[in-house]
Order: sequence, then structure tokens, then C-alpha cells
Amino acid sequence: MNKADLIAEVAARTRRPQAATAKIVNEMLAAVGRALSEGREIQLRRFGAFRIRRRGSREMRNPRTGESYRVPAKIVPVFRASRALTDLVGTVPEASAGTEDRSAAERD
Repeated sequence: MNKADLIAEVAARTRRPQAATAKIVNEMLAAVGRALSEGREIQLRRFGAFRIRRRGSREMRNPRTGESYRVPAKIVPVFRASRALTDLVGTVPEASAGTEDRSAAERD
């Protein structure tokens, strides 16, 4: 599901115009971005939490050339799902889960 699909579904379920729903969804996403850029955490009960995490600098290697280089430290956004969301996703039948996690033995 992409953002357009989300807007269409929310609009249909709430019986609101898609244009109005798009404004609300866009503003909500912008508010999350603004809060994270200010270093604040967003907690949505029964859904999850958005926060920022500092990722330290690290040594990386170019697989083609074997050359090593240093990746600088940076701040990245992270999302942690709530127990309720995790439990809800856990009830999805495996055939319709969307992504499959199969071992190499199962693929052959």
C-alpha cells in the first residue's frame, strides 16, 4: 500500500472527500517529520513509537574494489511497533502476509 492507496482507503472508510483526507494525511506525516527533526518522540498507543537514534561512524568496504572507507555518524529515524500492532500482524495468514521468509531449503 502506498500513500495514495492509504488516502483512498481512509477516505472510503470515513466517507470523506479524498482531497480533504489527503490534506489530513499529509499534515500528519509532516507533523511526525517536524517532531522527529526537533528530537521529540511520537507515541501512538496501540500502533507504535517513532524516535530518532544516533548511528555511530563505522568502517565499510566496497565489495567491488575491496577498498575500505569510513561512514560518518548520523541521526536516523526508527519505528518500534506496539505489542497490539505486532499481535495484529501476527494473525495474518501466511499465504497473504505479502513477504515470505523462506529458507534456502524451502526455495529448492
